[in-house]
Formats: sequence, structure tokens, C-alpha cells
Amino acid sequence: MSDYEYLLDRGIKRAIELGASEAEISMAVLSSKTVKSEGLFPKVLSKTVSEVWVRVAVGKRVAIATATSSEWEDLEKIVSKAVEMAEKAEEDPHWEGLPDPEKPKHSWVGFDEGVSNLEIEQLAETVRDLIDEAAHLDPRLKVSSVGGSTEAWRTYTYNSRGVKAEDHGTEMGLYVALKSSDGTNEGTGYGWISARSFIYDTEPIIEKAKTLALDTLKAEKLGQTITGNVLFRAEPLSSLLSYLVLPAFNAMNVLEGFSPLKDKLGQKVLGEITIIDDGTLPGGLSTTLFDAEGVPRQRTTLVENGVIRSFLHNTYTARRMKISSTGNASRGRGGIGISSSNLVVKGGKDTEESLLSDSKVVVEGSLLSVHTVNYITGNFSVVASNPYLVKNGDLVPIKPITVSGNIYSIANTLRPARHVNNTYTGIYTPDILFGNITVSG
Repeated sequence: MSDYEYLLDRGIKRAIELGASEAEISMAVLSSKTVKSEGLFPKVLSKTVSEVWVRVAVGKRVAIATATSSEWEDLEKIVSKAVEMAEKAEEDPHWEGLPDPEKPKHSWVGFDEGVSNLEIEQLAETVRDLIDEAAHLDPRLKVSSVGGSTEAWRTYTYNSRGVKAEDHGTEMGLYVALKSSDGTNEGTGYGWISARSFIYDTEPIIEKAKTLALDTLKAEKLGQTITGNVLFRAEPLSSLLSYLVLPAFNAMNVLEGFSPLKDKLGQKVLGEITIIDDGTLPGGLSTTLFDAEGVPRQRTTLVENGVIRSFLHNTYTARRMKISSTGNASRGRGGIGISSSNLVVKGGKDTEESLLSDSKVVVEGSLLSVHTVNYITGNFSVVASNPYLVKNGDLVPIKPITVSGNIYSIANTLRPARHVNNTYTGIYTPDILFGNITVSG
């Protein structure tokens, strides 16, 4: 038995001794290294942090206490604090207990020794090489920022029902941000990549940043408002899905009446789109053995050919709806929440080229103000940073535009391309054509 296992077992027993009817302790140990440049000059940061969460129930009264130390003296204090708070809390009539133990549904572990053992000096050298390469791309380009990061983590979740979930993993990320100027016009371009293993090939992110930054120098103002087909590239689309679609599948939003899908199970709502939450995806950025409660990750079909099949659940919401958890519990902001794992949008029948020929505008780069979309109504109005006008089959760069519509009213127009892209955000999606969208700029 490791020191952590002994510590968690001891903490669970202490909570029961103090009067808890159930107890859960989660611990995460994270080591991270970050190198980020300000222009041409990289700065480094290395840190190791521990987070401890204690959740206890006294009957139907539940409380959570947290700490940033894994020492027994500190753990005992927050266990006592959690029990004391639970005894004074209001009863939750929907509380039906902590998760029961289950075996993992897959065996893939995203841990890479090369990432875990990478020294901060080696990461800094990688960033300096990226800076040097980016600085010599084109005289019209300047390096705005280049960065890299690595993370190695280990998690434990134990509870008094017998859950003993342990996991570990790594992640590495790199990005390049460029500014462009020709003396008259200015622009920007950005490229990034993330993986659970060591990243060797950095050429794609440099080329992406270079292309976008130089294209913006040729951009002209759209100068009109048009309505028609808009092709969302996978990377900007991923951020739109995160803010506009995913919250509607959060079972707590469904229970509280905030989801437009609350009465839509079994109904066709999203055209012919198929969306899967896959926490078992080999290589996935969000693939783990267990969620934050120690429930095994799994593969859940949310939408099948436009029909709503499931929501995302933790144990609490699942038991309220008389079903099983989908393994999507998360921790944050002082409570147990719900978040997606790897979100996979299935490819369609069209090629990227055919969708492009049917489009008036292409949304590329990043989406500004995406956090202001309304997932309750499905309305969105976002600013595309690096858009293109489709003219006689060619892509003509234009200045930032506003793209707006309602995801549900245009659902039947959605046409996904065949190829599914890794957007390096935990969302895997093809380019998708949106019909009847308003574009202005």
C-alpha cells in the first residue's frame, strides 16, 4: 500500500468515526512546466501542486471541504470540517449516496515518460527553436508569443462504498502567435497543438500561424450583410460547440430547466448530426480510466442522426433520473459538476471541397465573444478572426466578420465533411457547413 492509499483509507475511516454516513476523498498531484515568451524572450515556470477534496454525507446532508496539502494533519482538519459542515447543512431530498465501485471499461492510459521527464531547460530549448524558426519565416512577420507546457498528474478517488480509483497521465502543448505588417495593414495568426505524448512535429502550427497572419494583410472589408451557407472549420467550430451545444447536454442544466433539450429525448433536433462523448478514446486529450468520482469513463451517444439519445451525467444527476452515470463527473468551483470527455462529431458524406464550393464564407482562426452565445435559446453571434470569402472557387481573405444564427432553427442545414479533425481541445469534429447564416462586416 502506497503512502497515498494509506492516507485516503485513514481519512475515510476518520470521517465515519466522526459521524459521517458516507465519505469520499479525492487527491490530485500535478507537476507542470511552462515556458512562455513575451516576443522573443521566454519565461519559465515550474510547479507541483496537490489538491485534496473531501465530500461527506450525514444522512442527506452533504458538504465538501478542500485543501492544498496531502499531510495527514491537514487532511484530518478538512475531514473534521466537512463532517461539521454536513451536520449543519440542509437536507438534499435528491441525495442517494456516493458511487458504487466499478471496474474500468478500457485500459488505455495516456502517460508518456518523455513528457513526464522533460526538464524545464529542454522545454525552453524547444520554445527557443520555435521562436527562431518563426522569426525567420517572412520579413513581414514578427513573433508575438510562443509557448510550451507539459503536465504530469496522478489522481486517487476513494470512498466508503469501496471505490478505489487511481489514474495517471501526461499532456504536452505548444503554440505560436504571429503578428504581420506590410506598413499599411496589420494582422495576426495563431497555431497550436496538444497531445498526451511528446510532440515532435511542430511544422503544422508554424505554417498555420504564418498562413493566417499573411492572409490578413490582404484582407478587405466585407462591406455588406449576406445570408447563406457558411463553412465552419473544425478549430473555430470546437469553441462554438463548447459554449453553444455542450451545456445543453449537461444533466444538471436539464434538471434545472435551463436546457432547450430537457424534453427532447428521442426526438430529432439536430438534423443528421451524430455526437458521441467518448472517454475511452485511445490518445484522446480527455481520456482517463475514471471520472472525478471514480466512475469508469465510457462511450455515450448523445445524438444519433439528429435524435437526442442521452445527456451527460454524474452520479447525483443520474440517480435523480433513475439511470446510471455516464462517467462525466468533474470537480471545480467548490462542487461536483459535469463536463464532457472527448467529444466526437461523426463525419458526413460530403468532401471538404464540395462543402467549400457550396459556401459563401469560411470561418477560420478563432471566435471572439464566443462566451456570449446563449445555449438556452441556441442563438449565437460571434466574431470570426480570420474569415474568407468564397469567390469563383477561390478563398479571398476578409477582415473580421460577425456570424449569427440559431443552431436549432438551422439544424436541418448542417452538413459535416467526411474527415474528422483533431482540434487539440478535446473536441474531434469535421468542418461543418451551416445554412441560412447571417454574416456582416
